[in-house]
Amino acid sequence: MKVLKVELEGFTTSFRYPHFLVGRHPSYRMPPPATIYGHICSALGEWIAPDSINFSYCFYYDGRGDDLEHIHVAVVSHRKLDKKWGYVKNIEAEINPLSREILLFPKLILYIDAQSMLDRLFNAFQSPCYSVILGRSQDLATYKKISIVKLKESSQWYFENTLLPWSFRTRISEGIPVLMPKFINPDDRRQVEWDRYVILDHRVPCDRILQYEDNKPQWIDPETLEIKGMKRAIIWHSFVKE
Repeated sequence: MKVLKVELEGFTTSFRYPHFLVGRHPSYRMPPPATIYGHICSALGEWIAPDSINFSYCFYYDGRGDDLEHIHVAVVSHRKLDKKWGYVKNIEAEINPLSREILLFPKLILYIDAQSMLDRLFNAFQSPCYSVILGRSQDLATYKKISIVKLKESSQWYFENTLLPWSFRTRISEGIPVLMPKFINPDDRRQVEWDRYVILDHRVPCDRILQYEDNKPQWIDPETLEIKGMKRAIIWHSFVKE
C-alpha cells in the first residue's frame, strides 16, 4: 500500500477548544481531523472532496506553556461625532488580554491515503499553494521531508503519539477521551461534524491492546524505529461519517 508521508516541524501551535469563548483558552493535545483537512487543502490551494482521502498521523511536542494575547473586540459604533478627530466613528474596538495555551516545538508526521491523487498531493506538498501553518494563522511551520512510502502488514506493531478511533476505547486502558471537530463545511462554517477519539500520547505495544479473534494485521511504516521486533502502526481516519 503506497501512501504519502509528510514530516512537518514548527515552533508553536495551538488547537483551541471551540466552545471556550472567555477566560483561558486550552489547547487540544493533538490536531483535530478538521485541522488536518484544512491543512491538506491549503497545500493544494482548493477544497477537495472529504471522502476522497483518509489520513493518519503521529504528533509530538516538547512542552506546553501559556501565551498572553491581545484580542481586538469590535462593535458597531453609535455614529457619534468624535470631536478629537472630527469624524463619525463607524466601529469601536477594545483590546482584551487573553491567556492561550500553546504547544512548543510541534512535530507532525502525516500519512495520506489518496490513491487517485497521490502524485498530485506529492507535488502540492513539495510546493504548497499557501503558507505552511499548523493551528493558528501565526503558527508557521515547515516541511522537513515529503515522500511516498510503501506500508506493510504485520501482526507485531505498536501505536505511538497518535489519534485512535473511539472503537479503541474498550480495547485499551490508556489514552485520553476527547470530542473533536471531524469536518467543517467550507461553505458554512457553522456546520460542524463532531466525533469522539482517543488521544494516545505515548507508546503502546500491541500486546497491551485487547485483540479480537477476527483481528486483521495492522498497516505499519517500515521506516520507523524497530522496538522488540515491532514497527509503528498506522490507524486510518476519515473526514466523513463512518
